[in-house]
Amino acid sequence: MIVVADTGPLLALAKIEALGLLRDLYQPVVTGPTVYTEAVTAGLAMGAGDAEALSAAYQRGEFVVRTPTLATLPHPGLLHAGEEESIRLAVELQAGLLLVDDLDARQVAQRNFDTLGASAGIKGTLGVIVTAAGARLVSSAQAIEMVRALKYRPDVWLASSVCDAVVEVLRRFP
Repeated sequence: MIVVADTGPLLALAKIEALGLLRDLYQPVVTGPTVYTEAVTAGLAMGAGDAEALSAAYQRGEFVVRTPTLATLPHPGLLHAGEEESIRLAVELQAGLLLVDDLDARQVAQRNFDTLGASAGIKGTLGVIVTAAGARLVSSAQAIEMVRALKYRPDVWLASSVCDAVVEVLRRFP
């Protein structure tokens, strides 16, 4: 299954040292050049540790950069460049999954997938953590700690209420 990732999930998982979840669940993860620039190039210029972890993952081949040739989307929406590029790439590669956190981007992606007959699922950072717990790559306790770590980071933009709801789901895992 081809998985395309936007910047948000990559950065969030890198910040809590959980990029290995992507490696263990989905190999390789495809990103566009804009996502690479946002997550790696800009981060390395700032000396960000998460960018160093991402750069190493790209070098190991866990993440692959592909440039979409699809020029536009039928329903472009008001998206950041990386989100729009990720949706185009997911459509073009007939991805099985698009990783994106932003709600507006998810809605635009779904409208475009529906219009273009794409069957990609959409999941965000928290969905990756729940999937990893369900696959027993991490315990439910570890997954809860990851979600809590994300919830309280000022540089990760995930709704507290959604984090709390995911923690409640994870508490029910064996």
